[in-house]
Amino acid sequence: MRGKKLFVASLLMGIGAVFAACPVGAGRAEAAVMVAPNDAHLQYFGRWDKSNAQEYQCAQGAVYIKANFTGTSIKAKLRDPNDKWRVSIDGGAFQKIKPRGNETVLAENLKPGTHKLLFVRSTEGYMGTTQFRGFELDDGARLEAPDPLKTRRLEFVGDSITAGAKNDGELKGENYNDIEDNDQAYGPKVSRMLDADYSIVAKSGEGVVHNWADPWPSHQVHTADRYVWTMYSDRKEGSHPRWDAKQFPVDATIVAMGTNDFSKPAKHSPTKEEFVAGYVNLIKTIRAVNPGKKIICTEPVPNWVGKRGRAWVRAAVDQVTAEGMKDVYFIAINDPQPLLAESDYAHDSTHPLQTGHQKIAAYLKDKIAAIMGWN
Repeated sequence: MRGKKLFVASLLMGIGAVFAACPVGAGRAEAAVMVAPNDAHLQYFGRWDKSNAQEYQCAQGAVYIKANFTGTSIKAKLRDPNDKWRVSIDGGAFQKIKPRGNETVLAENLKPGTHKLLFVRSTEGYMGTTQFRGFELDDGARLEAPDPLKTRRLEFVGDSITAGAKNDGELKGENYNDIEDNDQAYGPKVSRMLDADYSIVAKSGEGVVHNWADPWPSHQVHTADRYVWTMYSDRKEGSHPRWDAKQFPVDATIVAMGTNDFSKPAKHSPTKEEFVAGYVNLIKTIRAVNPGKKIICTEPVPNWVGKRGRAWVRAAVDQVTAEGMKDVYFIAINDPQPLLAESDYAHDSTHPLQTGHQKIAAYLKDKIAAIMGWN
């Protein structure tokens, strides 16, 4: 009797093991398709650290990824607890995404077929490092060949204005980072107007020689220090992977710096000599990374910076030109009158709303096109 019971128990255990091995759903085996970050069908834009084939990293603002995929859903495998991203499927409206854990749903319940993904980081570098480990697709789904790359690329170097700070909602308490949409700042907007892809290197509060509320003399990181790094850092010391422009070659760099050098509550306002020397160093640093590429320097956007800011940026451009550097240009913003109205700012006369960014982009479009010969 005891042997018979053991036989029945063993039989039941075996049957249970068989059912445990079979997934629910008419016995069909389903397994998600994992897409590694180094898949040749993925397209990356902006500054990415690709030294680890299993985990690409970024920390410089509005980087983005494009992909064509089949199936009804797509998930991102990434660690990014602080940043906000936006996703657009098939050219539709962007949805704001806050990464969760190790896996974040970007889209689901799509119609079967091929879809286009645009995945954009909204927040700037100091918010943290994104660790991207690829995508997850439906069972049987795959990446399709990517669309042809655009033939034009622009880079934008600046501060919180270039980063799109305060352009996506009203500032309430500690939500500064929640209302930043770098992709809807003037740089990406004018790039789209010119059918160009873009890269953003921008940091809130950063100046040419004097950061916002910076002590003096300044020992903080400034734009010329950080420009040569792949990833954002607020420390000069330590190891910083150097940016290789061949990874994302650009046709021109547009520089919009100077607001924080003159902003309050600054404890020191730079002299003309200090500011021009710092700006000249920035121009030369950019040119060294991008040999032979055009550099376009704009007047600071806020009108309160005044004639001094406009004149000093122009003086830096004039100096490098006099020294023999070619293809360096200056664009005034508030001459002969202010470009933006007070209603175009986020109640602070400094940070444009999206209406203000749209005006800046429309103003720059033809001027950049003329310099680039894109008319």
